[in-house]
Amino acid sequence: RKSGEKKAAAEAAASASAPAEDPAERMKRLVQASWRLVEQDIEGHGVKFFMRIFEIAPPALQLFSFRDVADLEKSPQLKAHASVVMRTVGEAVAGLSDVQSLIPVLQNLGAGHAKYGVQPEHFPIVGQALLWTLEQGLGGAGAWTPEVKDAWTKTYATVQSVMEPALAAEIRKSGEKKAAAEAAASASA
Repeated sequence: RKSGEKKAAAEAAASASAPAEDPAERMKRLVQASWRLVEQDIEGHGVKFFMRIFEIAPPALQLFSFRDVADLEKSPQLKAHASVVMRTVGEAVAGLSDVQSLIPVLQNLGAGHAKYGVQPEHFPIVGQALLWTLEQGLGGAGAWTPEVKDAWTKTYATVQSVMEPALAAEIRKSGEKKAAAEAAASASA
């Protein structure tokens, strides 16, 4: 495991000092190289990510089925959910190689979160927690450079710019359906 971390850290450092290239291509490469370090401990990073969300925004915990679990950080439910979420982030990172195919996936992911009570204002909290988690995970390996931070910040902003409108549209659509159902119910009463 340590040799894998050293190799990924070396790749991330080499990416950060590579000669000039297309800025979007470089950003993608920095994000993908640094993600390989995070993948060394998906569950651990995922738990840190969620614990940071709940530290920044304690009411967010109420959106989750494991909200009443004692010793949350050690909870198998949190660990399982955190692992799934981090693997999904990994799929998005891999999808940076084909952004046109990634966009509908992110739109569906954003819209799908409406049923869980996620709101557009949650995106900045998630972004802050993700960047903090990445800094914690990559900093010790020397891979959290200002350029890597900038690449991740821009990447998350792009992801948010795709997911947030899809979420908002789904929330509106759900609200319209609910209003129509309530109108129909009161008309037949």
